[in-house]
Amino acid sequence: MIRNALASMGILSTFAVSIFAVPGLVDVVTPAQAGCGDEANSGVDWTGCRKRNIIMSDFDFTGANFTRTDLSSSDLRGSNFDNAKFMKANLVRASFSNASARQANFSNVVASRTDFSSSDLTKANLSKAETNRLNFKDANLSGADLSKAEFARAMFSGANISGVTFDYSNLARSDFRGANFETPPTMQDAYLFQTRLEGLDLSKVKGLQNWQIKLACGDDATKLPEGIERPGTWPCTNVE
Repeated sequence: MIRNALASMGILSTFAVSIFAVPGLVDVVTPAQAGCGDEANSGVDWTGCRKRNIIMSDFDFTGANFTRTDLSSSDLRGSNFDNAKFMKANLVRASFSNASARQANFSNVVASRTDFSSSDLTKANLSKAETNRLNFKDANLSGADLSKAEFARAMFSGANISGVTFDYSNLARSDFRGANFETPPTMQDAYLFQTRLEGLDLSKVKGLQNWQIKLACGDDATKLPEGIERPGTWPCTNVE
């Protein structure tokens, strides 16, 4: 219990762990990563640390290392994560709303119902992410890599998806209505089952094939690339 309280306050040190990791105690823990008790700041290294339910909005975490860090349910709104590392981090139900994470590395993260609304993810790497129900509403994803990832039921409404790579990703039931782009994204072999594409100009989107569009949901306003057939099932009537 004491150990958990210290961890929640971000002050669990290697020394504290050595005290509580005594044979016979119920709450035996593994040695803490160096830096878990370090003050939140740019360049901080919290690799492998437990930082659940923390409130650190409007902080400067530029270049910080959160590899394999547990940030689930944390409030990180408005903070700066430019060039930060989040590889294999736990971001379940965390909030990055209005945050800046330009060129940040989120590859292989685990996330569900994570809020990236109105955030700046320019050229961020979210490849191979294992996620569902993420909120990218009004986010700037320009040039980001979202390839080979799970983005089922994600919200992209109003997002800037210029030059985004969605190749080989699962975008089933994701909502792109109102998304915008100047440079077309790529969607080579992306899975678009009931993906909402109503009103979008997809005429220059790269990699689209007939089988993908037949699975997706569009309408009369959806523009398709040359050679792609408009499904007779549009508009969809069975969207969940």
